[in-house]
Amino acid sequence: MPVPKKKVVVVYADDTGAPPPSLREGDKLATICITSDTEYTKKELQDAGAIFLWDNSIPISLFEPLPKELEWIHVGGLGVNGVVTPDVVMSDIVVTNTRGILEHPIAEYVLGLMLMIAKDFRKTIEFQRLQEWNRRQTASLRGHTVVLIGPGGIGREVFTLLQLNGVKVVPVGRRAVQNDPIFGTVHSIEELKDLLPVADTVVLSLPLTTETSRIMDESRFSQMKRGACLINIGRGGLVDESALIKALESGQVGNAALDVFTTEPLPKDHPFWCMDQVFVSPHISADFYGCEDLTVTSFLENLERWVNGRPLENVVDKAARTS
Repeated sequence: MPVPKKKVVVVYADDTGAPPPSLREGDKLATICITSDTEYTKKELQDAGAIFLWDNSIPISLFEPLPKELEWIHVGGLGVNGVVTPDVVMSDIVVTNTRGILEHPIAEYVLGLMLMIAKDFRKTIEFQRLQEWNRRQTASLRGHTVVLIGPGGIGREVFTLLQLNGVKVVPVGRRAVQNDPIFGTVHSIEELKDLLPVADTVVLSLPLTTETSRIMDESRFSQMKRGACLINIGRGGLVDESALIKALESGQVGNAALDVFTTEPLPKDHPFWCMDQVFVSPHISADFYGCEDLTVTSFLENLERWVNGRPLENVVDKAARTS
């Protein structure tokens, strides 16, 4: 008798849509069940060996308790905060994510945000709408200092791209590192009190953990150079949003470009929508034409490894993501 195919349940959110048809290539390797229904997912998981969270905003806790037979959770993005629950961390389940595809586009997004603010593009667009010929000076990024909090894969791409544009980038991580092959020196979070006062822009590219939650709070905003900019393409929970609003209103923070928020979608009545100093984007810094098919290709490569009992790529350190 032929050996039954392994089974993978692919879960997507209705508001983001189903994966592209290219995912069906996986049917050659395993039984692929695609669904957006929570109860149906729970039922199908009972005899599945893997789950693919197409949208990484879907929390795995929706489907707990997970069956003991589950071997692998794959995330169709970089963030795994909704996956590394205590149950998953304590289990033998392997967690993988989609590294190597999204980091450079996110870095491009950061550069774009910085250029938009420095060159005052928003006002130029408004003057065009008003048909006003308003010549004025704008800022240059050359000589600009960025404190980059989060020296991971995204941080490396941001670091490289900004340096190519004449920006001085000061990387900050959980601990100090000397002679890093990319960054050279990485400063520790404990040094932020000395680094924030010299930053023209602070960029957050950290994962959200108990250690990094609200890393930018009232105290940290008060340490920033007055009028400096905050860019967050990490996770919304990295920022105390109430403290940021106060800092923006007082002018302590000059601008904030935010792609992630504590609550997503951002509520209609949130003050950020109406603040001239704030640029709101709907968690799209990693999205680009063709990214979905590349995400599927990455998953299918790991699927083949899983089916054939080979080590998976892009394995997440579950313990590191909770501390």
